[in-house]
Amino acid sequence: MTSNRSQSGFTLLEVVVALGILTVGVSAAISLFAAGTASHRRAVDKIRAIEISELVLASLEGAIRDGATVTDLVNSPPWNPQVERWPGIAVEVRYGTISKQQARDKLLVNVKQGRDGARDVSYRTISSEDYIDELLVEIHVMWISRGQGSEEVFRQIVPRMRSIRLPIP
Repeated sequence: MTSNRSQSGFTLLEVVVALGILTVGVSAAISLFAAGTASHRRAVDKIRAIEISELVLASLEGAIRDGATVTDLVNSPPWNPQVERWPGIAVEVRYGTISKQQARDKLLVNVKQGRDGARDVSYRTISSEDYIDELLVEIHVMWISRGQGSEEVFRQIVPRMRSIRLPIP
């Protein structure tokens, strides 16, 4: 006796092809999640660097408004207590000035502060009779993310709010 049953189901070849298509789709979705996570991490790091640079600049402007000189800022940075709230962050602030003599004389103060708190300071000075019209500030915010060093640099011109005399260091 022969039976006329029709067989239903998938062949082995159809199952293998379907699994291959599913594997490609799932791996593409996983790679999108990984790329999205890395992009989010970079954005969070940049936002943190922006917050820190704004904090440093606000502290610097407040100190200058209260009569601090660049030498005071180098010797006792007013932003150090606030920056310590962010572990693993190092801040380096570089100053430059433009004097009344149409930028012929300049003072460049370079301050590097490492993660251990040690400061390296170097100066190039102008005449003590000159006054600053603008203070050029460059803030370097550095951190380590995923085993690699990262850095964001922010530049700002702080105009003279009142005459600031720079003592020769």
